[in-house]
Amino acid sequence: MKSIKNLPNKIDNLNKIKKHFNVPKFFYFNFDDYNKNKFIILKKIKEKFQKKIIIRSASFFEDNIYSGAGKYLSISDVSPDNKKIINEKILAVFNSYGKNKSNQFILVQEYIKNAETVGVIFTGDPKNGSPFRTINFNNSNTTDLITSGKSNGQITYYFKGTPRKKLSSRIKIIEKIIKRLEKKFSYFLDIEFLILKKKVFILQVRKLNTNMNNQVNFKKTLFDLEKKISKLTYEKSHLLGKERFFSTMTDWNPAEIIGLKPKPLALSLYQSLITDEVWAESRINLGYKDITKMPLVYSFLGTPYIDIKTDINSFLIPTLSEKIQSKLVKLYCNKFKKNPYYYYDKIESSLVINSISLNVKKYKNLLCNSKLNKKEILQIIQEYKKLTSKIILKLNENIKKYEYGENLFKNLKNSKNSTINKIYLLHNICKNYGTLPFANLARMAFIAIEFLDSFERLKIITNAEGKLFLRTIKSISYEMTKTLIKSNSKFLQIYGHLRPNTYEISTPSYKENFKKYFKKINKNIQRRKKFNFSKLQKNKINNLLKKNSFEKINADILIKFIENSIYHREKSKLFFTKIIDEIFYQLKILSKRIKLMKENIKYLNIKKILNFYEEFSHDNMIKDLKNNILENKKNYNFNLNFNLPNIILNKKNIYFFEEKNASPTFITSKFIISKSIVLKKNTNKYNLDNKIICIESADPGFDFIFNYNIKGLITAFGGPNSHMSIRCNEFAIPAAIGIGEKKFSQLIEANTIYLNCEKKILSSL
Repeated sequence: MKSIKNLPNKIDNLNKIKKHFNVPKFFYFNFDDYNKNKFIILKKIKEKFQKKIIIRSASFFEDNIYSGAGKYLSISDVSPDNKKIINEKILAVFNSYGKNKSNQFILVQEYIKNAETVGVIFTGDPKNGSPFRTINFNNSNTTDLITSGKSNGQITYYFKGTPRKKLSSRIKIIEKIIKRLEKKFSYFLDIEFLILKKKVFILQVRKLNTNMNNQVNFKKTLFDLEKKISKLTYEKSHLLGKERFFSTMTDWNPAEIIGLKPKPLALSLYQSLITDEVWAESRINLGYKDITKMPLVYSFLGTPYIDIKTDINSFLIPTLSEKIQSKLVKLYCNKFKKNPYYYYDKIESSLVINSISLNVKKYKNLLCNSKLNKKEILQIIQEYKKLTSKIILKLNENIKKYEYGENLFKNLKNSKNSTINKIYLLHNICKNYGTLPFANLARMAFIAIEFLDSFERLKIITNAEGKLFLRTIKSISYEMTKTLIKSNSKFLQIYGHLRPNTYEISTPSYKENFKKYFKKINKNIQRRKKFNFSKLQKNKINNLLKKNSFEKINADILIKFIENSIYHREKSKLFFTKIIDEIFYQLKILSKRIKLMKENIKYLNIKKILNFYEEFSHDNMIKDLKNNILENKKNYNFNLNFNLPNIILNKKNIYFFEEKNASPTFITSKFIISKSIVLKKNTNKYNLDNKIICIESADPGFDFIFNYNIKGLITAFGGPNSHMSIRCNEFAIPAAIGIGEKKFSQLIEANTIYLNCEKKILSSL
């Protein structure tokens, strides 16, 4: 066997560091050499290794693109004594490279058992070359769990310039090794490691294919953000509670709806239509505490965050004393702080009292371990019961409000108003007759699901009956599919405005890209006979309603409320998204008239357009808008250099944070193994039959997927009451909703996915 000069980056780097770091013994060869000298190589393996080995991929293909890491086969825990088995494993790894195996390598390495920790380090951000470390841990002996995507583990993400004293003891040890390795190499690194008896072993070191970003003053920017968060955290205001936290996936779920780095138009539209004022006005309308229209969303370096302190305050009710309210806020904040990655997308369902269903025990349990006495707890339960009854009885007025808005919208759309005037008036209708009643109906639909869940918990109906009820009530999804089968033109007339990612103007709507979205029309639609509650079941509900003093509510009213709130939540959403689509249309007309580049509209701030309605200035409007685009585009691209945590508990989190496993919502009790396909916001490739669909975040614009015979659905963001959870329940499609950003990014590298909803297992194969 002759000496080989041209080696894959993975092997070449191990050769460079083996004398200076703890590197397990290794041996390598390529496919051509193995074919010629198989028996010599097998003999060398037996001689070199006395303990178990791992046979790793070491292909040149892994050097070309970042996504090659973990793409090919590695086989661990192999005995070096059995030549037949070693030969089989070596051939299996070579075969994982595909047809072009010539000159591709394999790395045989000593297999270290009983490691306390295994993991992968990126010394810089692979997406943009920013100086942020990512360390992915797993407390397991299987060293390829992280790279293969079979496990999410724990993510530690921190700024390279973070002072050593701010790092945890384990990270300090690893950071010391990273700095030593960085002195050996002039580029960002992808390092696979393990820790055994506090000793760090380097298993692999690869070049991370990204360019270093030297154009941004990261230290100053993070320091300025730290000051901003400090000011907000210690701000004295009318809000109760001492602490302030921020989350990307609480209440109105911005990460799911507009993404972690939305374009300026999408973010500003989302804020102006919902999170600036409308969200708080909705709470006041329904009887919750008036918090004087505080903004719910703050944008930190382009990432939208929900202010959890404000959100928690908005679920209080004025009929409770301030003393009780203060105790509630303290309880909620303490519980959130102890388990943020469980609660951050489950505030309404698992943390705060915001309504009362028939399962009163659930709410008493939420209030346990607090400083509230029994009398105060009973008062809280009683007052929220009264609130719940009043909300149920407000259903029809909110339905009528958005239905009245439909007429206003129709008249305005057909008017001859100027473009800017029309945009302003459309925006006004959308707020007052679209997003406001939708916010109310969405809250009602949440309460409806709470009651339905209580029916199951109290054994009034079975789990199967509950699911059947949801699948057989009137639904927008069923109506959409039925219309599509009957008439394409009718479908586009009613639903043509929908687009994946509602707030993103650059994403084509159904009417703009119909043939791409609907290559195939599934005509095998079936509607099951509606589930009806029995007389006995209604009697049980009536008895509990009376026992718990729900005013003016009986079983028939409650069941009708559950049906209608769920349906009209989706129908009102259909209405206000139609207005957003018309705003986009008018913006395109405006851009054409004043010669703005169409692709730049997404960088406009909608508030800039709205101001032109109320103000007159001698300044040149066209110049003003172009400057707004240039400034916003520059800021947007600048913000892409920063990845912030999904949860900010304190200002230090922007420098150093850890993310543990997300807690997904599993739909149905089915299990499936299937090929997967990733849908991105602007993809035009839709061959979805018999696939598990992976979508980072999904709104009504993704409803076209249910026209196919999909096997299952996985999303990074979302919760039990999100749009896609409802859809999957309706169609009995197995799903894992809201698995977390990091787990999702690893899982989509896999070609085949195993999803077991009953046992709550999700893994790549």
